[in-house]
Amino acid sequence: MNKEQKVAKRDDRPRTLQTETIEPEAAFVPQVDVIEKKDCIEVLADMPGVPRENVEATLEEGVLSISGKVPPCREEGMSLQSGEYESGDFYRSFAVGEGLDTDGIEATMQDGVLRLRVPKSQQYKPRRIEIK
Repeated sequence: MNKEQKVAKRDDRPRTLQTETIEPEAAFVPQVDVIEKKDCIEVLADMPGVPRENVEATLEEGVLSISGKVPPCREEGMSLQSGEYESGDFYRSFAVGEGLDTDGIEATMQDGVLRLRVPKSQQYKPRRIEIK
């Protein structure tokens, strides 16, 4: 079987989470892990320095977007001696395909990591068939 046939066969599966786009404006792109479990998809996004109240997750027209704002760390009257730390916005978005229960999305933020849990629809969850 050639490589092209393998790719085509894999694409026949129902899509759950597709590649993302980034915001056209300047923004940090958070490092993300997408983990598929038997009952859900989990998205873990590193957003260091972003307070929970500055994080937003939205779902609109099949696009799951995450964003966060890092407040500036410089105070008035400070004299910067060396500057390597940048503040700014985080942004990333993902196309959500069929097979996910978008009404059941849950989000938590802990230690600078945003965790989104997107449950799979009942029809796409593996199930055990009783043998009679």
